[in-house]
Formats: sequence, structure tokens, C-alpha cells
Amino acid sequence: MKDLNQDKSVALEYGNHKVPRVIAKAQGDYSSIMRETARELNIPILRDSNLAALLEDVELDGEIPEELFEMVAIILSWAYWLRDKKPDE
Repeated sequence: MKDLNQDKSVALEYGNHKVPRVIAKAQGDYSSIMRETARELNIPILRDSNLAALLEDVELDGEIPEELFEMVAIILSWAYWLRDKKPDE
């Protein structure tokens, strides 16, 4: 049974892929370390425990499921906007 209260993080990458991929996952203390590293690298962070729970079963380097395309597209659009970039940059 999954612990929905445990701190979890999932990192996504779009880059040169047709579909965004899960490139890192962490739980508990490792999740905090992953977020701190992202902050240091100026990588946008969105805290959404529901999305993290939906993505935790995706294998590393695995494509996100089709049913999450719209949600992830909105998040990636926001991340690119924050950095004043486009996906092909």
C-alpha cells in the first residue's frame, strides 16, 4: 500500500523527446535533497503531491502516461515561461 503522506518528488524532462519523461524520483529525505539541488540549479519546482503520486509508478526514463499529457503540458509550459524559453531551446 502506498504512503500518500510521505514526501515525494519526481523530475520531468521534455527536451528532445516526443513525450516528457521521468528522469528522477525520490522519497522522504532524498526528496528534500532533490528539491534543494533543483533550487541550486535554478530548475522550477512545482509541489503537487497528487501528480507525484500519479508519476511514481512510471519507470525512470519512462514516458509519462497519455492521461497525464495535458496536466504535464501545462506544468512544462509554466516552467518554460518562467525561464523565458521555448521547448526547442
